[in-house]
Amino acid sequence: METIIATIRPVHLGNIRSGKKEFEIRKTLPAPLKIGHPVRCLCCESGSGGQIKAEFIIDKAHIETLDGLLRRNNGNIDPWAYINGTCVQWKFLCDYMRNRPLQPIYFWHISNMIDYCNTKGYRMRNISEFGLKRPPQSWQFVKEA
Repeated sequence: METIIATIRPVHLGNIRSGKKEFEIRKTLPAPLKIGHPVRCLCCESGSGGQIKAEFIIDKAHIETLDGLLRRNNGNIDPWAYINGTCVQWKFLCDYMRNRPLQPIYFWHISNMIDYCNTKGYRMRNISEFGLKRPPQSWQFVKEA
């Protein structure tokens, strides 16, 4: 199984760790997912100096667009409404996508989450263990240390 390190904001990582967030939203998709292979995702909390605090398996992904989401909601979405399973508001999603209505949005499905801080037998890791000097802008493939 391929492994990636993804940089995730503290609020989103907290929602992933608590189980509230079912999907991570990204503008790109790791190639193995395109052909149906799961990917292991190590979660580097942004602003933490490269600490990896959790991991999960991306077992599948689906593609959306702002236009498609709007059409399914009859052209009316409250800017402060949360997109199901993402813990992200419509306004934030539009800003993230720079209001490009037809650009693909990838919803990575989160499964088998392990919280390194609260699960016996696991420890927080650092990106340096994977040969990285700084966290990736979004995500990148790594070799297991």
